[in-house]
Amino acid sequence: MTDTARIIALWPRWTLSVGVMQRLLIQVRTQCRRCGALMRADLDDLVARYGASASLIDRQERCRMVACDGATFYVAARRHGEPWRILLDDGALRDGLSLCPPAHLAHGRPAPFANAADLLVPGRR
Repeated sequence: MTDTARIIALWPRWTLSVGVMQRLLIQVRTQCRRCGALMRADLDDLVARYGASASLIDRQERCRMVACDGATFYVAARRHGEPWRILLDDGALRDGLSLCPPAHLAHGRPAPFANAADLLVPGRR
């Protein structure tokens, strides 16, 4: 092994494709970098748009909140009540998370993440 060897992040198998997430009923949300809105992502819609083999890792989209022009990233949890995993691997994409507002629901209340504080706090992995 050399000093210049690239370290490759290992992702759980259930995060590797939209089709796998759909089959396993994985919980998927988007979080906006600008407004902090946390919204459900419909896996059937994502499969139709990108195909079952597409990955959500490092994928960003426009925020769907009215009057927001921010970009969203994806978070996923294996089951209800389990920690949310931020689906960003690229260092440049992760760097900006420390500037994001805290995740909140559409009505403005903070998102209820009892078991996931370390995964959804911007800047923490």
